Formats: sequence, C-alpha cells, structure tokens
Amino acid sequence: MRRSDRLIHAILVALCATAILAGCAGTPKDERARAEQALRDAEVVKNCDPETYATALELFNAAQAAEKDKDYTKAKELYLAAEDKVKKFAAYYRANPDKCLAQKKKEKKDDDTGAIVELDPDSPDNPDMRLPVVYFALDSYDLRPDDAEKLKNVAQWMGRFGTVAVRIEGHADERGSTDYNLSLGERRAQEVLRFLQRQGIDAGRVRTLSYGEERPVATGSNEEAWSQNRRAEVDKANR
Repeated sequence: MRRSDRLIHAILVALCATAILAGCAGTPKDERARAEQALRDAEVVKNCDPETYATALELFNAAQAAEKDKDYTKAKELYLAAEDKVKKFAAYYRANPDKCLAQKKKEKKDDDTGAIVELDPDSPDNPDMRLPVVYFALDSYDLRPDDAEKLKNVAQWMGRFGTVAVRIEGHADERGSTDYNLSLGERRAQEVLRFLQRQGIDAGRVRTLSYGEERPVATGSNEEAWSQNRRAEVDKANR
C-alpha cells in the first residue's frame, strides 16, 4: 500500500472511530442507570403511593421507547423526569413516615354515633386529601366545569386546614415553541390560582410554576397523549 493510501486509510479509520464514540456519548446510558437505581430504591414510594410510583414507571418505560427509537434527547429528559419524581417522593415518605397512605388509616369519630369511620381521600374533611390534576383544551387556559368542582374542594380543604399550602405546576403538550409552552403552562397555573382566590384563599398560600412541555406524563404525538399533558397539577407545599 502506498504511503498516501495508508494515510487516507488511517484518516478514514479515525473518522469512523470518532463517529462511533460520538454516537455512544449521545446515548442516555448514565441517565438510564440513575433512573433504574432510583426505581430500585423507591420501595417506600411503591408501598405508600403506588400511583406516583406507577407514573414514574410509565416515564421510565417511555424513555426506553424513545431510546430504542434513537431519540436520545427525549429519552434523557424522560429518564431524568422518572428519577426526579420517584426520588422526591421517596425522600418525602422517609422523612414523613406517618404520611404513608398505605400505613396510616384515615379515621375520625362520627359525631352522632361515636363510631370510627374512614375518611374519603377526596374529602375536604381529610387533612391528607388527595389533590387533583386539572386538564385544558388545546391552546387554552380556561377551566372546565368538572375541574372547577375539583378546585372548589381544594378551596374548602384549605379553608378547613389553615396551615396548609399548595404548589400549582402548569404543563403543556409538545406542540409549540419551548418559550410559548412555558408561558402557556404559567397561564394555566395562574388561572388555577385566580380560581382559588375567588373562593377566598390567600395567594400567599399558593405558589405557581411552569414546566411547559418538559415533564410529560404521556408520550406519543397524538391527541391521547397531548390531552393528558395539557394540565395543571396541585400538590401540597411547605409554607
């Protein structure tokens, strides 16, 4: 082989090696490993809050599907979202074992009979009431009548338990620019806040933030997924 041919061959080999390494560097290997470890360590969430654990598992499965399709950017985001969700709740339940829904039976005495009755998890009488997710139409931040009823329950609950505070997270589906979706998520969160204020809730007990399209709960470029991602989540927060 002539010297020039050897040089060309060496360059081609180097370029191929560089391309392979670049491809490997782009895969979400580290993010996947962290999400897997977080799920393994989250037995407390699986036992105390199976719905949250199931959501984290759905995010992980969606990340695996995105990775299989070589959409590494989306896969990384979904792995990180799964890790974040399950780690956050695991830390909460470890620090607050008395809040474990599966271990702490919600009870009160019936005023008339004196009997012990179990509290409805969706009742404003329950200090650990399950807080709702509200959904929106495309490109809208108007509350639907059914969701307004859910938020009335939240206002009643906050009225009965004056020390509680909430965080409202606004979300959007994947369509539209990143900046637009962040703005739309914020408008959705603010609309929920305004509704609670009209019910007599002090704005100082409510914090709003927007994730835009960054934290989907459903994957897929179709209306079934988009409708689940156009949402505002109400969660308990520290004052």
